[in-house]
Amino acid sequence: MYWRILARLIAGIFLMAIAALVAHADDLMSPAMPAADVKARLGTPQAPLMVDLRTPPEFAIAHLPGAVNIPVSELEKRLDETRPDEGQDLLIYCLNGSRTRQAEPLLYAHDINSFYHLEGELEGWLQKNYPFEKGGVPRKTW
Repeated sequence: MYWRILARLIAGIFLMAIAALVAHADDLMSPAMPAADVKARLGTPQAPLMVDLRTPPEFAIAHLPGAVNIPVSELEKRLDETRPDEGQDLLIYCLNGSRTRQAEPLLYAHDINSFYHLEGELEGWLQKNYPFEKGGVPRKTW
């Protein structure tokens, strides 16, 4: 009896460990845009429309220079703000890929099929000591 309980406990821990390994930014559906490419394009006409999917308080702490804040919870009602200008790429990101993963199917379902995610997400950007902003204007239309 105790062996069954122990076996189920070990199996549960094993499954949670596998889920944790699988659930990272490498399994995103959209193509990755390398952080170095994004950094090189900042402040140029080739800069992508960068959408930060985190909450406004998280956005205020640190975000990519020039990014707009559209929390994933508001994305469906603010899809018009995700449409880049002609010839401009759309780049979505969050801290570690979890909200990017939530946003991708929603964008695809609304025929927004050409977009990228930030390779390494914001965590990777900050680890590389790339520039970031604090505070800022959270909406594209402001």
